[in-house]
Amino acid sequence: MSEVHSTLHEISKRFDKEDLALLAKHPNLCFTINSYELFTHHVFSRVKRQNPDKAITQESSRIVIQSEECAEALHLYPTWKTIEHRVDLEAHEEINRAIDLLASQECKHIYLLFPRNENFRKHVPIRSPKLDALGIEYTLKLVPYTIY
Repeated sequence: MSEVHSTLHEISKRFDKEDLALLAKHPNLCFTINSYELFTHHVFSRVKRQNPDKAITQESSRIVIQSEECAEALHLYPTWKTIEHRVDLEAHEEINRAIDLLASQECKHIYLLFPRNENFRKHVPIRSPKLDALGIEYTLKLVPYTIY
């Protein structure tokens, strides 16, 4: 399933046919698709469905997964940014923000989620000299996420 088809499938869940008919009849009306919000909602729904035994919450730009067995939560940060060539370079800003969060010890485990494509198919663990020097135990990964 293509990215466009899966995005339209998500939209069809949010709009019924009367909403779309109204938009079609009135050329001055338009709507904007916020890809980031749509992707975040998709990730949240899917994670919640796949982990019924865990407490999953959405807090602004992150999804937090907490289980009874593990004291530390996993923080997911969905990002609607297509990786074209080198994930470590193209996700530089997101990585730096995550390193700052980890350094503040607000959390210990962060996954940065990007839409999966032909150039980004595998998890990429990130090590930070700054965090290693602080002696902090942490997990930071860039994760390709399938949107269909």
